[in-house]
Amino acid sequence: MSEHLTAPPRVRWLNRNVLGIGFADLAADANYEMVFAVLPLFITVGLGAPAFAVGLVEGLGDGSSAVVKLWSGWYSDRIAWRRRLAVGGYGTTVFGLALLVAVTSWPQVIVARALAWMGRGLRQPIRSAMLAASVERKDLGKAFGFHEALDTAGALIGPGVAFLLLSTGHDFRSVFWIALVPGVLCVVLFALMTRDPRPGRPEPVSLRVPLPAGFWGLMAPVAIFGVGNFATAFFTLRAAQIMQPELSRTAALSAAVGFYLAHNAVGATVSFPAGWLADHVGKAPVLAAAYLTFAAACLVGLLGHGWAALGLMALLVGAQNPVVSSVEGSLTSSLVEERRLGTAFGFLNGINGAADLASSVVAGALWTFVSPQSALGLGGLLCAAAALLLWLRQPKNV
Repeated sequence: MSEHLTAPPRVRWLNRNVLGIGFADLAADANYEMVFAVLPLFITVGLGAPAFAVGLVEGLGDGSSAVVKLWSGWYSDRIAWRRRLAVGGYGTTVFGLALLVAVTSWPQVIVARALAWMGRGLRQPIRSAMLAASVERKDLGKAFGFHEALDTAGALIGPGVAFLLLSTGHDFRSVFWIALVPGVLCVVLFALMTRDPRPGRPEPVSLRVPLPAGFWGLMAPVAIFGVGNFATAFFTLRAAQIMQPELSRTAALSAAVGFYLAHNAVGATVSFPAGWLADHVGKAPVLAAAYLTFAAACLVGLLGHGWAALGLMALLVGAQNPVVSSVEGSLTSSLVEERRLGTAFGFLNGINGAADLASSVVAGALWTFVSPQSALGLGGLLCAAAALLLWLRQPKNV
């Protein structure tokens, strides 16, 4: 059967593709967020590595993903079978994370994490381009917000299961085994529920034809924010630190996993309202506010201590993460013509991945060799600068 069936109805934005991609990513996020909720603790506590190792694992994973995203986005605009390529990406991510059950030293985690994120890089631009092409432009914020809400719901379920497993005496590797269940489910859901909305074989556009100036104008604050936006893993480490010495080490680790769970609960709650707001008041102002929210989270992590600081940090980190992802996606979709969406998302995700590599390595080095406060301070300053630049130079839709 041809992969290119009739495009989903565009009158209603909540169509088969939006639902299929959303539920597939709900399962995908449950898979890898179940792993990432405990991965920094597994590296530092289970394998005895320093915090610098966390930054290196996160950074090299994001860096490998960035290279794949650039190629995948460009290539997917030129092939008729991009959906099958995305299915392969989902499967590669699951396989990479499954390797964690066998690692015995932290350098081996780099290999598993990099392979998993190469799979994510393979499918992410394709998924975003398919989602954007499945709805009218006036509904982009709602569609991406709905997708991010389901995505973040998976990110809530995964850490919740991890928290229950750890609190009932199971070890880290038990979490990695259980994570395989939603991992396999996400591959099946995307393969069965989605269709490529393009009506026929795409007409490729040469890379010599530049993408719109508004798109490149958006990439400047995206890159600055990305360099400051270090991995949530560092907030998880900070969550354990700010709860001591009042709590024992074991209780503080449980509180850190609880923080991870809470921040995803916040994200699942705010994703769709933020997308709706972006459609009505403008995507750039909502995105700038999300950038500034990350800077505020860094400030709380820098100065706060105890339960109140833990709760506020979870609120701020949770409020910005899915909003940044969904609004960057919907704003990019409004700046680029449909036949070049894969290429545009490849650049967007590639720039984000390269910036994540820099931010995670720098944050890990500062955290280990200077202080956690220095990493939080630099991240906050860069994210505030990105918010200001985006507010002053808001891109215009095509």
